[in-house]
Amino acid sequence: MMADQAGDSTRTLLLGGAVLALLGIGWFALSHVVMGTATGTAVGESLGVMLALLVVASVVGAVRANRKGQG
Repeated sequence: MMADQAGDSTRTLLLGGAVLALLGIGWFALSHVVMGTATGTAVGESLGVMLALLVVASVVGAVRANRKGQG
């Protein structure tokens, strides 16, 4: 049963990482290609968005873990 939980955890991390990377790339494309911002600025914006998404994911994970521990 532990191996199955580890597989689910790995799958979740890979899926989350892929979604995070796609959103970062999408933000870069939106900023640089569509809006015409400089490459350095667009990279900085996309890294900022990815960091903000990691913070949101961390908060959601902490809330879920806290509820799981109480229930």
